[in-house]
Amino acid sequence: MPVRKFRTIEEMNAFDDERHRNLDAEHAGRRLFAIWELTGGADLPLNYPKGVHKFRTIEEMNAFKDRYINERIELLRQRVKK
Repeated sequence: MPVRKFRTIEEMNAFDDERHRNLDAEHAGRRLFAIWELTGGADLPLNYPKGVHKFRTIEEMNAFKDRYINERIELLRQRVKK
């Protein structure tokens, strides 16, 4: 990626705005569709309990989070096997 030098913030902002306008909307749509296809829609239910949770240790918090992450990974694996 080339290095760009700007004399003012306005030059930098103008360059950034122009770059964003030149993005190909069709290309962005294809990327989103590819991600959607890869994840199978990822419309799995979230079984994460709502609310605020207090933990005595970091390990206890990590175990709590890992439980729900592992459940979600297992659901994704089951969906891919189908």
